[in-house]
Amino acid sequence: MSAEDYPGELDMLRGLVATLHAVAEHGDLTDVRKLLDEHQTDDRAARAETPAPAGPTGRVTQLLDAIRTARGRWTTATAYRFYRDHLRSLDHIPNTQLRAVARGDLRDLAVWGHLLRHEEPGRQYYTLKTRKDGR
Repeated sequence: MSAEDYPGELDMLRGLVATLHAVAEHGDLTDVRKLLDEHQTDDRAARAETPAPAGPTGRVTQLLDAIRTARGRWTTATAYRFYRDHLRSLDHIPNTQLRAVARGDLRDLAVWGHLLRHEEPGRQYYTLKTRKDGR
């Protein structure tokens, strides 16, 4: 996950801060307002050009639907078994690679805010994030 909402956002903000420091020392408030207005216009344009954040599609959507239906704890092994039992399109993938895909899909769903990651000694699992979680 990136700290930037669009490529170059951090550089743009650093440049703005440096310019504002210089103008604040030697300029007037009108110049500061002008710079902030220009930045706001540039920022809006950059956000409009940036594609929407990634989200679940295809097999990941099917996995999320299964998690919503079955609830409970989901481990890499659980997701792997779901893929082997329900998604014939993945039959050609070797077991070790499918385990890695299942692990990555669970991790992505957690990053996107759909699941909560839990850790116990020697084990990790995921649960569906609900509004009651308060997170």
